[in-house]
Amino acid sequence: MSEQPKPTTIFVYCSPAPNWGPGSVLGFAVTEGGRGLASHLSSSVAFSKHDMGLTSDWKHDHYREACPNGFVLDWVDDPKHHDGLQRALEINEQNWQAEQAAKGEAGR
Repeated sequence: MSEQPKPTTIFVYCSPAPNWGPGSVLGFAVTEGGRGLASHLSSSVAFSKHDMGLTSDWKHDHYREACPNGFVLDWVDDPKHHDGLQRALEINEQNWQAEQAAKGEAGR
């Protein structure tokens, strides 16, 4: 009997968006593998949790499409000190650097 594939962890967090109004935040979703999946401007952290699908089914169709083995949402209260999210962001940066290098090579 084969093992079931592990669902993908999607880290969901938000950052202040002060130019949009008091309490406004930008929510983000990124997989443990560094793939950015979604973002949303919300009027508060509570609405961000809803808008990003943590307390609702918003964006779940998109998450399911991106993560065919299933997904688990992990809300991150302190993005700067969350090891899993920080690793995902490092992977995202590495992937971006590799894509830019490939584009540079292709353009020569």
